[in-house]
Amino acid sequence: MRLDIKSVFASLLVLALALYPIATYANALPIRHGSDIGTTTIADAWNLFGPTTTSALTTATTVSQEILCPNQQVASANGDEKNAGGCTGGVYLFLFQIQTTKTTPIVVSVKNLVGFTFMDTSNGSTSTVGVIECDSGNTVALCTTLGSGAAAEFPAVTFTHSTDNTVVNIHIPAALPAYPKGTGTQGQGLTVFVQTKQSPAIPLAFPKLTGG
Repeated sequence: MRLDIKSVFASLLVLALALYPIATYANALPIRHGSDIGTTTIADAWNLFGPTTTSALTTATTVSQEILCPNQQVASANGDEKNAGGCTGGVYLFLFQIQTTKTTPIVVSVKNLVGFTFMDTSNGSTSTVGVIECDSGNTVALCTTLGSGAAAEFPAVTFTHSTDNTVVNIHIPAALPAYPKGTGTQGQGLTVFVQTKQSPAIPLAFPKLTGG
């Protein structure tokens, strides 16, 4: 039986084109918006800690941090004295706003995670890693304000993790765009999130950042 090379190539091309949109969708960067977490007017219900001022991770990279209760369950705000200082239910959203002057790719590692399960999906509300985009409904949480040109979109950030789920690595490509400064305490820079679920809810396990 003679193999028709042209027919085989055509079939493979059709298959590749059919699968391409699926692969693109699966690898889409998970995005949450500030108001997905809560509005400015009820910040006491979801803003647990921060935002902090920027601190140096390396000589070229700085970071600000904030800890949120994404289910709007700040314990002290809803009368849960047993878990005061934490989030009722133990779900925590850690925000990291990164600025860097490096023009080469960097990796920032979030270590000492407790209660983390790696879920990198295109749906920002179900993914446990991703980025935060600013909107007008929430001017308290750290987030990224998109601008124009290269700053009109997020870079191709990717996430990997350790086998024991105690470390998440944030892979940032070369030269971050010059994102505009946000409103209120939204800050300025690339803002990523990592979500955990601790049991018990307190004491809160603070992660450690390295790399950059």
